[in-house]
Amino acid sequence: YRTGGAYHCGRITIRAPCAAVGHGSMYHSQSPEAFFAHSPGLKVVVPRGPLQAKGLLLASIRDPNPVLFLEPKILYRTSIAPVPTGDFELPLGCADIMRPGD
Repeated sequence: YRTGGAYHCGRITIRAPCAAVGHGSMYHSQSPEAFFAHSPGLKVVVPRGPLQAKGLLLASIRDPNPVLFLEPKILYRTSIAPVPTGDFELPLGCADIMRPGD
């Protein structure tokens, strides 16, 4: 962002847990998603399920820009869904529209 493309920071992807799991209300302020989402040059990814987690993680790793991959803690133990075993990517920057609005 600041260099105008003169150099790259090296395809860095940082994975971190985020969000609460139904308890720990005193820790709700420790969810920094909004802060990072407003940082220029940084892509922030938060999957909603196992399929999106695999596709978006592979896309994040291959992206030439820095990506912060935030994993909702609720997915660690409660989410079960079929996931392709082969190479599978979902495009970064495209929203998954679950229900169109008016």
